[in-house]
Amino acid sequence: MTITKRFILLVGLGVILTFTSYFFGLALTTFVIYNIICFSLLVVDYIISPSHDALEIERLDGEKLSLFESEKIKISVYNKSHKRVYVEIKDEVPDFHFHIQKASTGKYIAPHEKEIFEYEVVPKKRGAFKFGKVHIRYDGNLSLCRKQFVSDVEKEFKVYPNLKDLRKYKLAAYNSLIYKDGRKRLKILGQGTEFESLREYVSGDEYRKINWNATARENKPIVNQYEPEKNQHVYAMIDTGRPMSYSIKGKSKLDMAINTSLLLCDIVNQNGDQSGLMAFNTDIEAFIPPGKGSGHRNRIMDALYHVEHSKSTSNYEEAFYFFKGKERRRSLICLFTDFDTIEEAEDMLRVLPIMTRNNIVLIILIKDEKLEEKASMNVKKEEDAYIKSIAIEMLKDRRKLINLLNTKGIMCIECKPEKIVSDVINKYIHIKNRMHF
Repeated sequence: MTITKRFILLVGLGVILTFTSYFFGLALTTFVIYNIICFSLLVVDYIISPSHDALEIERLDGEKLSLFESEKIKISVYNKSHKRVYVEIKDEVPDFHFHIQKASTGKYIAPHEKEIFEYEVVPKKRGAFKFGKVHIRYDGNLSLCRKQFVSDVEKEFKVYPNLKDLRKYKLAAYNSLIYKDGRKRLKILGQGTEFESLREYVSGDEYRKINWNATARENKPIVNQYEPEKNQHVYAMIDTGRPMSYSIKGKSKLDMAINTSLLLCDIVNQNGDQSGLMAFNTDIEAFIPPGKGSGHRNRIMDALYHVEHSKSTSNYEEAFYFFKGKERRRSLICLFTDFDTIEEAEDMLRVLPIMTRNNIVLIILIKDEKLEEKASMNVKKEEDAYIKSIAIEMLKDRRKLINLLNTKGIMCIECKPEKIVSDVINKYIHIKNRMHF
C-alpha cells in the first residue's frame, strides 16, 4: 500500500492548522488529534476499498506480432466491485527486444464494467517472447491510499516476419500492381503447355498451334491458346549463414530474405503451384515439402519465425545433397544467399551442379549500398583510400561472380533492399511464363 497525493495534501493542511494553533497554545494537541484523524481515515480507506479479487485481469488479442511494426498489447481489467475504481497498470515487457512507444495510462472503471488498457511496442527481433506479470495499482474509495498487487497473466507472443508488409505486397500482387520496368507480369497466355482456350489466328502465331477441327467448324483459322502448367514445385531456399547476418538500412539480410520468401510462397500458391521451404547453414534448420492451403502457410510461418543466423559459413554441399534426397521432381529453387569472399562463392559454385542438373536455380543476392558508397567516396586521408580500394575490389569480385553464374546458364539477380520483393516475384512470373520447369 502507498499513499496518494490527496493524503499528502491532507497532511499538509494539518501542518497549517498546527502552526495556526501555536499562537493559541494548542499546537501539540492539534498535532496529535489531527494525525490520529488522518491515519484513522487512511486505515478506514484501506479497509473499505475493494480487495485484489475485485479486479479481474486478462490479456487480449492474438499471439502474433510483426517484426519492426508498431503493435498494440491489450489488457482488460474488469471491476467486480460496487464502487468506481481508478486503476493504473504496468506490464512486464521482455528486455532489449521491444521498444515501448506509447505507455498505458490510468483509467476509471465503473462498477461491473470492463476497461481495455493498451500500449504500443515495436518488436526488434523474431522469435518467441514471454510477456510477464501485470502490476496493478488502484485508489481506495476515499482516494487516500493506493493498493497494489501483481497478476500472473504470463503469455507467450511470437514475433513473425513483417505480416503487415506481407499483406500489403500480397494485395498489390493480387491486383497486378507489382511492376518491373513499367510492365505488368502476372500472366502471359500463349506460353506453357496446358490448354487454356481457343482464339482466332493472328499474324505471327505458330502454325503448329492451329486447331484444325475448330478451323473447319468456324471456316477460319483458329489456334489453341496455352497457359503455364499448374502444381509445379517452387522452393524458397534460405541460407542463414554469416553473410546473411549483416544489416542494411536497419534490417538484416536474413529478415529481408524471410519476408520475401513468405510472400513468394503466397504468390506461388495463388498462381496454382506448390511452394516449399528450406533453411540451412552448417545444418538443415527447416524443410517443408511443397504444398498449398492455409495449413501449409502456417507451417512455413512457424518454421521461419525463430530462424536465426549463424556465425559460420554455410555447408552448401550438405544442404544440396539433402535437398536432392528429398525432392525428386524438377523444381524452381529460389536460393537466397550471399558471400563475404570470392572463395566462399567458388565453394558454392563447385557443388552447385548437384542442384542445377535437374532443377532451375535462381540465386538471389541483396545489394549492399554501403559498399557502393564506400567505393565511390571522396578520398580525404590515407585511411579513406584504403577503404575505397577494398570496397572497389569487393564489388569487382561480386560482379565477376554474377557474370560467371550467368555465363554458366545459372540465373542470378542482385536486388536493392527496397525492391527485393518485386524483383523476386517478377522473376518467378517470368520463369513461369517463359520457361518450362
